Amino acid sequence: MVVLSFGQAILLLMDHYRADEAITENLKKIYIKGVETAEDYQKIMDLFHKSGLGSQYEISTDASVINEDSSRRYFETHLAYETLFVSLDQLKLADITAHYNALYSMLSEELRNKFDGYIAGQIVPKNDNFATEYMDAFAKIKTSESYSHFSDTQKDTLVLILKCSWLGVMMAMAKFPALPLNLYGTGFFSEKDRGRITKQGQVAPMSEEFLKRMPYYSNHFGLMKSYMPVPKGDVIFAENGFNFVKPSDQNTFDPTASWPKKNFSTLVNPFSCSISGTTLSQLRCMKSLKENGQMEFDSLEKFSTFLKCFTSSLLFNSGGHVYNEFLAVLKIPEINDNFNFIEGFETIDAITLLWNGNERAFNKAIEDTIDYTKLILAKQECHEQIKESIQLK
Repeated sequence: MVVLSFGQAILLLMDHYRADEAITENLKKIYIKGVETAEDYQKIMDLFHKSGLGSQYEISTDASVINEDSSRRYFETHLAYETLFVSLDQLKLADITAHYNALYSMLSEELRNKFDGYIAGQIVPKNDNFATEYMDAFAKIKTSESYSHFSDTQKDTLVLILKCSWLGVMMAMAKFPALPLNLYGTGFFSEKDRGRITKQGQVAPMSEEFLKRMPYYSNHFGLMKSYMPVPKGDVIFAENGFNFVKPSDQNTFDPTASWPKKNFSTLVNPFSCSISGTTLSQLRCMKSLKENGQMEFDSLEKFSTFLKCFTSSLLFNSGGHVYNEFLAVLKIPEINDNFNFIEGFETIDAITLLWNGNERAFNKAIEDTIDYTKLILAKQECHEQIKESIQLK
């Protein structure tokens, strides 16, 4: 019998019950946010057995199966793409430009010279993994077929978002004393609780040895691991791929650590790089800007639009984090308390950010993922039949 991830079971149920709008909407909300209660879990299991799918498939809730669920990784990558296509037009270029300028003005002279050197191409980023990743993203936005349907203004906005992300990371790594909310080493951000394990024996990014072996480490945008199947005509297939090890391929997890336990308890969210330090870095900068009267995104609508574009741009390009890893930072009590100047900040979650008002992008990603899942499962079923045939001989 073919084994399904819990997420794949939900996708098949969406397809099976697509004529029932109430059921499918509830399934979509559980799929994006994950299982939160025993009732959520039981609801899926009851529908699964009632549908007759239980005679064909077996559901697994094992963390390794959830993590290797190519359907979920495909979905989030497509959702990021479709979301950007809509939401970049909602983010005012003047606002993101002002935010970038404010962050840039916070840099020390040393960091400013370093950043400018990278942007101008005067410093080769091969010894800095972050610089390698961001400079590659800027190049892909200009040249990749996957970005060809974005307007010039959307591309300019996207580049500014990624520059803002990079500046936030640079300042956090330099341990700027002026940045508030230094939560590194505490809670889920402590090394033992993050549960992130860097895979051993990987070739260094941009190394000569690597380039001799193969032109690209991966041809897949977003969360898709290098060995997961992606059709060549798909928007998440990169013809000119990644010549460094993407975050989605860099790490595995410690199943006994606190963050992986919480993450996998939702039964749908894979693990990419643990709870997001990139999000924390940006929020720390935003809090500093607020204290100095320079915070551009100080309303729920403006902040949510920025966050939607920020997380989606980072997820789509290199799969640095799954959405759950990005958004979990907002639920940390210290973050919630310090951002209470944004009325409704505590209401932001996967549903309010990625479903409400984003239904068109969400539904497009879902339909594409259902089609993809059917192909993946048909391949698995064929494999199982071949195995059974061999065993009978």
